[in-house]
Amino acid sequence: MIGKRKTRDVQFYREATEMQFDETGNRRRKHRYGDEEEFEAEQEERRRRAALDREFKAFAEKIADAGKDEGVDVDIPFREIGFTGVPNRSNVLIQPTTDALVQLTEPPFLVITLNEIEIAHLERVQNFDLVFVFKDFHRPPVHVNTIPVESLEGVKDWLDSVDIAFTEGPLNLNWTTIMKTVVSDPYGFFADGGWSFLAAESDSEGGASDEEESAFELSESELAAADESSEDDSEFDDDASAEASEDFSADEDSGEDWDELERKAKKKDRESGLDDEERGKKRKR
Repeated sequence: MIGKRKTRDVQFYREATEMQFDETGNRRRKHRYGDEEEFEAEQEERRRRAALDREFKAFAEKIADAGKDEGVDVDIPFREIGFTGVPNRSNVLIQPTTDALVQLTEPPFLVITLNEIEIAHLERVQNFDLVFVFKDFHRPPVHVNTIPVESLEGVKDWLDSVDIAFTEGPLNLNWTTIMKTVVSDPYGFFADGGWSFLAAESDSEGGASDEEESAFELSESELAAADESSEDDSEFDDDASAEASEDFSADEDSGEDWDELERKAKKKDRESGLDDEERGKKRKR
């Protein structure tokens, strides 16, 4: 409790630069700073910042000493692996620490303790969103939106380095409905596979591409079958033409036989006609 307000995270800060006022009332200054005065002002600003850094470091060390019995340690953000995102309304720099993920630039500040995270889910591909689901299922998930896709691999490497399970998916999920389902029956939720549906969603894209590839391979097999059938058809046509030619040649052979038989028949008719005439002459005698 701070005053009468229940507070979870407390931030101590001090302005790095003092407020400066233009006492000319927006009128043009009568005298301009020279190069020497400007250089001296910059040097004074550097000295003052260095003094503030020393004071803040001493303050942090005193906090750590006072909290030894409470298990309080001083943690410094890793700026080099930080990434930009929108946890609330503004696009700010979000930095991992050893035990947390923090955004201390603009209120409301973001502090996510890593050991309280159940799973992280990366939604969409371009300007992806990062959703943190906590082990306390009654606590609503935290969204960090509009993270540049260039930071995707760095975020995944960081999640892997701190042993936080994560999944990816192309769609924005309705986390309010999902968490209601989890809270209503946690045992049944995990008995039915738990968070595996998130991984199944991410695998669906790969499955779709595999199906397309298999369909393409199937079309190749169909093409091969078509080639085989065309070869069979050509063989059938060759056989049919061969049979037709054989039949035609056989018909030609049989045609010659019929001509010969016809000649023989005509010859026989003539001979029989002559026999009839001779018989008639004999009867007249």
